[in-house]
Amino acid sequence: MRVFKPLLWLGLSILAATGSAANDSASAYELGKQYNLVREVATPVDPKRIAVEEFFCFCCPHCYAVEPLIEGWRKKKATDVDFIYVPNTLGRPDGEVQARAFYIAQALGVEDKIHQPMFQAIHDQHIPMGSLNTVRDLFASAAGVKPDDFDQLSSSFVVDGNLRKAEIEARDYGVSSTPTIVVGGKYSVAGGSPDLTKILDFLVDKVRKERKS
Repeated sequence: MRVFKPLLWLGLSILAATGSAANDSASAYELGKQYNLVREVATPVDPKRIAVEEFFCFCCPHCYAVEPLIEGWRKKKATDVDFIYVPNTLGRPDGEVQARAFYIAQALGVEDKIHQPMFQAIHDQHIPMGSLNTVRDLFASAAGVKPDDFDQLSSSFVVDGNLRKAEIEARDYGVSSTPTIVVGGKYSVAGGSPDLTKILDFLVDKVRKERKS
């Protein structure tokens, strides 16, 4: 037995180290530190799909700064994940105009042609984008949208309804700043967090496992 005792201790040491590493990995991100529980957990429309919602505002410099990182993550996200932009007004008049612009673009099917130009107009060209007249001009130049088509949607039932829904959702989740990303209608993480994409992957996997258990 004495001959094999060192080997036994070696084996136990390896197992202990492996277990410790696994625990370190599992606790790499902790509730209340790197991420939080939302105020009101939402019931998923489809339990097989995981929604990742970014609450953002075009006028927010942090949202603009994190956009390339988010875009890179979107391209590599798991197939069961749905990424959704949710504009937030931040309680500001220009924020309301820009959130309305987002839903006008969505209704017209030109989100991809408007999203980045809106950010660039505000943060690179320093155009306030605080009025629908200014936004209308951007839609025309960036996406070829006719002024009449823009005006018909600017105060439409669809756009107004989407705005109300976005504000209610932000309030229910407890979103108080942008960018805030909510995963699975349950966990939130600040968009400026270090290792943001790793935290998103961690939370997506966490939600996936919780729903299976």
